[in-house]
Amino acid sequence: MEPRTQSRGPAIPTAAVIAVFIIAGTSLHIWLHHRTHGIYNITQIGLAFFLVVNVLIAWWEIALFVRQDQIRNQYDAIREPYRGREMAAVVQVFTRPIPLLSVFSFREWTRIWSTYSLFDPGYSDRRSFGYNIDVGNGFTTLVPAVLFAFGMTFDLVPPRVLGIVGIIIFWQMFYGTAVYFFQFFNNDRHKGHSVRDVLLFVGVSNLSWLVFPLWGLCTSAQLILEGSYAVLR
Repeated sequence: MEPRTQSRGPAIPTAAVIAVFIIAGTSLHIWLHHRTHGIYNITQIGLAFFLVVNVLIAWWEIALFVRQDQIRNQYDAIREPYRGREMAAVVQVFTRPIPLLSVFSFREWTRIWSTYSLFDPGYSDRRSFGYNIDVGNGFTTLVPAVLFAFGMTFDLVPPRVLGIVGIIIFWQMFYGTAVYFFQFFNNDRHKGHSVRDVLLFVGVSNLSWLVFPLWGLCTSAQLILEGSYAVLR
């Protein structure tokens, strides 16, 4: 594995950083919605959660582009040591401490991708579909996801406009994930891994990008057809 420089300051496990970001971000949106409209709406809560997660993933996807050489080097270093025990690498990456002063550094998130590459080497190859679709998602969905998340509460744009934004980003997420699943199995990326490991690390991690985008598409269609925010209130 690549040598690491010592970082000063407190550090917490990667999984804790992820959990804090998602819980804090989702709670903020729920609190703002309740404070503004006096209600809890399951659709707003569900989509806020997903969009907060998507913002985090988009940051990682930008890191995938910016730090691709580092990711490739890490993958080359761990490929053989973790052959046949890929889930051990997954556990290690999520328990690995990240210095609090470096949580926004792209360098700190490269291990997510080098570890995922143990299941799909395409993420260590700039020519692969998985690499390019995820880099594209990172750069194109970050701002619209933030707009939609806050737009559900603050009426930043007319409901039909927000619905159009939602149709665009949620369809992009759904279609990209569907094609990714196809190419993963069509290219035999699943071979050599246990069914359990593929389901846990590839299936669960990508399934949300099928289920929640469908929910988002239905909600966006209602915003357009009804011309109101009733579905979120």
